[in-house]
Amino acid sequence: MMSSGAGSQPQQSAPIETMPTVYAEPGQPPTESTVDVDFLKGVGGILKVVEMVFSLVVFICASVSEDHKDACGWIQFVSMTAFVLTIMLYVFHAFKLPPKFAKSIPFKFCEFCYYATFTLFYFISGVVAACFATGNAALSAAAFFAFASMCVFGADIYFRFVAWRHSNEGPFFSSGATQGVTLP
Repeated sequence: MMSSGAGSQPQQSAPIETMPTVYAEPGQPPTESTVDVDFLKGVGGILKVVEMVFSLVVFICASVSEDHKDACGWIQFVSMTAFVLTIMLYVFHAFKLPPKFAKSIPFKFCEFCYYATFTLFYFISGVVAACFATGNAALSAAAFFAFASMCVFGADIYFRFVAWRHSNEGPFFSSGATQGVTLP
């Protein structure tokens, strides 16, 4: 039981003071996130993840095959090169690096050329794998996923082309003054 003496008063707790969370030095604007979440959740990010997964599956299927090592070597080269370069492009876009190169490198045009080249390479790899796939399940799977990769890379060509056309960079879309060349 509580004793109610003359000198005892109920204790009051001190008010809790909350301090605002400071994200930047005083006088400085808050820093932006360096990761482009819109890209990661958007079509470009999803396509790049699918391209990486398909490239890795093609590489594994071609590596497992015990027959036709010459054909498998080409398929492995294409799939692993595409895998590594797509990871690099994914990281570049995730950390918003392409705009930093826009003045010196026509990045969107280079990316368009990359996707066009590897769409062709995956078509050739799919044909090579399909030609040697008779009785070989690993090469059959490699052919299927090579053609699937070709389709995904082909879809990305469209998005890279649209981005390039709207960027005013690269060949035929220079942002500088045009030179007076007249065609006959």
